Amino acid sequence: MAIGSKIETRGHIVGFREEIQAASGKSADDFFTWFDSAADADASFVRGQWDFSLHIAPFIAKYVPQPETKTILEIGYGGGRILAAAARSFRGAVGVDIHDEAGRVKEELAARGVRNVELFKCDGATWPCPDASVDAVYTFIVLQHVEKIAIWKSCIEETARVLKPGGVAMLYFGRWAPVSLNRALPLAYWAERLTERFFLPQGYKELQAHVNDTNLHVTLSFARKTLREAGFRVLDTTVSRKKVPDGLHQFGSQHGLLVQKI
Repeated sequence: MAIGSKIETRGHIVGFREEIQAASGKSADDFFTWFDSAADADASFVRGQWDFSLHIAPFIAKYVPQPETKTILEIGYGGGRILAAAARSFRGAVGVDIHDEAGRVKEELAARGVRNVELFKCDGATWPCPDASVDAVYTFIVLQHVEKIAIWKSCIEETARVLKPGGVAMLYFGRWAPVSLNRALPLAYWAERLTERFFLPQGYKELQAHVNDTNLHVTLSFARKTLREAGFRVLDTTVSRKKVPDGLHQFGSQHGLLVQKI
């Protein structure tokens, strides 16, 4: 994964677009691994399958009967590594992202036998998708990169807008994790989870931004409140893992909430 070493001064959206555009001029391996830490493009898609299988599918499965008739949307599809797995599990998949490389991603997906996708460029805060048009939404390793809480909130509002009534969303976002991050320390994780609201009294903390790094921490209590105000009920809570399946017991950088549109 390409993580900027300098504090981002362009704004995270401009910074991401420019860095992704620079990566697009390189080899397929360089471009598709820009979005994760895989060894090459093939490995990136293998890891995407694992992420969908363990971080997304087990949570939404109960709420998406007959997935062959349904559509799922990914917030921040990147190089399409997770979207490929989602598309194979649903009738159709939609991806929104801020970069200009939809054509290249769609070509790569088609080469891998995935053609039931629609990709849209967005401004990071709103999406060019119709109201009540999808049955499920997910995002993974995306909302933690958001620089401002206003954009994070807008993504919640957009999720509510595009979901059909009763639709579900599996949303991961950056968490405060001074001790448990990338370590198999359950006691530390639970201590952080129970005390985070005291260390982040606003409910969130905007960090000095770096491209492809964690730029925003959000507490579970703040996230739950925001989601309920947007018209969701909270169904489940989890935490990401560093790298699956290898790092299944190591806590990752994200809280995860499963919610349903009321």
